[in-house]
Amino acid sequence: MTNWLAGMRTTADRLYDTDLIGRMVFLANRGTNQSISSGADTVANALQWDEVGLDLLGGWSAAQPTRWTCPRAGWWTLQGAVGFNNSASGAVRECCWYVNGGLISMGRSRPIVTVPTNTTLTVDARAVPRLMVVGDYVQLIAAHNSTAPSALDTATGSFRPYITITYSGPP
Repeated sequence: MTNWLAGMRTTADRLYDTDLIGRMVFLANRGTNQSISSGADTVANALQWDEVGLDLLGGWSAAQPTRWTCPRAGWWTLQGAVGFNNSASGAVRECCWYVNGGLISMGRSRPIVTVPTNTTLTVDARAVPRLMVVGDYVQLIAAHNSTAPSALDTATGSFRPYITITYSGPP
């Protein structure tokens, strides 16, 4: 899409793009536990969305449940969180934004928890604006350093992981 300039005509495409600005186009959550291996953030620990409440532009596919694929060029705002079940060990619980399989600038959120003893913990991802092109894909990656258990499940219920993507405007 091209920005509107003085003298441009109103078209259906321009009105549609304008109507999308500030609109949430994707909302999903993880309703069942997902096992997250201990260690640094890795694509293997991308959240697999099993409950999609909104997919206005068709960017999600059950064939690739960890990805939301950008259907139009522009600025997008990524938001989400990961809930971890309780564990008696480890000091790190985090989540990171990956685009096209790699960690993005400003994409890391790492709370250090000094005593996570048997407490369910939710880690909020940073709300990040991101310029993307058609075909770029987004993943929310969970990470922790628990040793007991070494694989930590995501939480369910009100602590469940979620993701939202909002269209913020044209490139």
